[in-house]
Amino acid sequence: MAKKSLLMIDQDAFYGGIYANRFESAGWSVALEETIGDADKRLEREVPDVIIMDLNPLDESLAFLQRVRQNPKTTQVLQIALTDLGDRETMLLAMDAGVDSYLLKGHFVPAEAVKKVKRLLEEKKSV
Repeated sequence: MAKKSLLMIDQDAFYGGIYANRFESAGWSVALEETIGDADKRLEREVPDVIIMDLNPLDESLAFLQRVRQNPKTTQVLQIALTDLGDRETMLLAMDAGVDSYLLKGHFVPAEAVKKVKRLLEEKKSV
């Protein structure tokens, strides 16, 4: 069985690295990018199974999520927001932009996030 692949986008390399390490320990292939521009370049080369991203900066992040959802190559990629922006308006904007799930930083430890993402990916593939 091929490794699941994850693109993690977080301006905080330390925080993103903690999550990336946990996913790698669980057998995932992980790419960590600090900017949306770098993430766009990576998506031109390879399409992951899952994208997990912080929503900072918000407008740029929402535009990225929409591009991913509208691109025929990436439309089926599971998109997850992992952010500290917990207000209802931001959550709704992210859902409208294409995220499949919204996780709040501090509410999910990395091990829980791995389990949740695996479950979400299984659910998406069974639909």
